[in-house]
Amino acid sequence: MDHLPSLDAHAHFDPHRTPDELRDAGAVLAMTLSLDEAAGRARGERAPLIAWGVGCHPRKVEAQVKFDPNRFGALAERLPIIGEVGLDTRWSRVPLDVQLRTFRTALQVAAKLSRPVSIHSYSATRLVLDELRRTPVPVTILHWWTGNATETREAVALGCYFSVHSAVARRSIFRTAVPPERILVESDHGWADPPAAIPCRVEWVEHLLSVQLGRPHREVRELVWRNLGALVRETGIAPLLPPRLAESAITPPAIPPDAPSLF
Repeated sequence: MDHLPSLDAHAHFDPHRTPDELRDAGAVLAMTLSLDEAAGRARGERAPLIAWGVGCHPRKVEAQVKFDPNRFGALAERLPIIGEVGLDTRWSRVPLDVQLRTFRTALQVAAKLSRPVSIHSYSATRLVLDELRRTPVPVTILHWWTGNATETREAVALGCYFSVHSAVARRSIFRTAVPPERILVESDHGWADPPAAIPCRVEWVEHLLSVQLGRPHREVRELVWRNLGALVRETGIAPLLPPRLAESAITPPAIPPDAPSLF
């Protein structure tokens, strides 16, 4: 859409991608799967619209076993986001006590440093909510949320944001239980997939949400940018973001009513 790039609140990139390869991906909050991956991004050249997180995915056995709280905290000081972290009680081969130890450390660091956290909660939505009550953090982004109506209302009461993927965008829960000011859009783009595919995938989710929310497509994009701006201001992470991304988040330009759309 004219003047305002797509915004993907949760995607993955091969850490060896160059800024040139990431140039056509739009604006992305890029999640890492391990501390080694995050370390490469903390040292690497920055793309103007890509913000990197420090994560330890609950399904990654080696990353969980090698998790070092001190190293995680040092990386979180240099990067604007914590993610992807969380719990998974269905597909992960990592023992739950190990997952919990890592996740609790991530939440403690997020609370100390005021970092937004992108959280994986597959088949573990109740456990994740319990941990968020135990360790409140300034901004939580629930990635690909599949909680029921009761859990969703609890998450809203805890102040959570929801990054909505195409697989869940059709759920009426995002119209009936989630305030619009808590909605973000995500692709969960694959680690090895071409970055230039992201804007089209994001625009498809925007279209699904526009139908669900009864809003013009362009308003959905403006909405998610405003919501990003709110969480950036709430956490104070603007100095850690690429300047162009920080500026777009805090003062996003409006989209003309007649801007073209793919859908």
